[in-house]
Amino acid sequence: MPAARTTAWWSRGVPFGRIIGVPVSATPSWFLSVAIITVMAGPVVRDLVPGLSTASAYLVAILMAALLGVSVLAHELGHCVVAKRYGVGVVRVQLFFLGGVSEIARVPRTAREEAAVAGAGPLVSAAGFGVFSALAAVLDDGTVLWLMAIELAIANCIIAVFNLLPALPLDGGRVLRAWLWNRLGRQRGTTIAVAGGYIVAAALVVLAVYDFFLRDQSAILQGVVAMSMAFYIAGGARTEQTAPATPTWPDDFEVARLARPFVRVPAETPIGLAIASAGDRDVLLLGADGVGVAILDQSAARSLAARAPAAPAAQAGHPIGPDTLMLFSDGPAELADQLRRVATTHFLLIGQDGQPQGVVHRSDFPGRPAGQPDPPNLRRQ
Repeated sequence: MPAARTTAWWSRGVPFGRIIGVPVSATPSWFLSVAIITVMAGPVVRDLVPGLSTASAYLVAILMAALLGVSVLAHELGHCVVAKRYGVGVVRVQLFFLGGVSEIARVPRTAREEAAVAGAGPLVSAAGFGVFSALAAVLDDGTVLWLMAIELAIANCIIAVFNLLPALPLDGGRVLRAWLWNRLGRQRGTTIAVAGGYIVAAALVVLAVYDFFLRDQSAILQGVVAMSMAFYIAGGARTEQTAPATPTWPDDFEVARLARPFVRVPAETPIGLAIASAGDRDVLLLGADGVGVAILDQSAARSLAARAPAAPAAQAGHPIGPDTLMLFSDGPAELADQLRRVATTHFLLIGQDGQPQGVVHRSDFPGRPAGQPDPPNLRRQ
């Protein structure tokens, strides 16, 4: 589901490095879930594996909790692999309380692409269930390895089945929307899949209330999990419901038509001189290595020049980063999604040779993609 990009540490999470080129991190809530699972599973491990000491049982429980996270990670990486095959960038994979999310850089272009990316995760989990079920069948009962195999088989089964529910923001909801896309249109498909999300969320709330008040204390953790998932699904469904529609630009729309000419100026050039060099063109500010680092904001530049004409031009520039680059080959869907994700008003157009070809202003885009919101956000799978 879409979510605002933020730099807060609790949102970025703890980085685990990169897998297949995708940054992987975990929020504090994931570590909390590991602690809860460890406390609850320790006594169970000791009962199922005779001969283990209490300390050993809890060490095994910690490993089991971590392996649950590995199962979720494998599921999310399944999405990432297929997304990359379709040429879709992956921002990151993040683990959170008993779950995870893969953030992809744009909306799907076609129903087939959405179904393929969404279905890849449950397919990986189903394969994991088959592998670990077979492994458990050949291992000796009552051993640590047998217990690990059983736990991974159950975890992957639950992940696959739960995510296949026809409810947004779950994978099954995305597959349902893809199936309805060519029949009713993507927007109506979204409406139906969102309704499924609210139904599933309501069912989970009922289950949580039942666990909290009508069962014994052993069901409290199950109730907490059910309520947490209800909030996640309801929030994701609402986000999908309010997400922007697909762009109204024609399929043959080319961003190159909007590119403005520019001049290259060192970022440390006095602002007055930079303005004089520009004339009626945009200004690409260069770092010491000759690579573009910012695009001059003409209005801010004039204001700065009036106060301090010797100030470096970099003080009035829009920084250039991966999100502010537009590719010569980008189509309407990619461009509209980038405008949703990124709040800046200036973009640098990169040609097929990898070199800057022009500056694109947000205000130059024809009209406004249908439903385009003001804040930037990412598409979560």
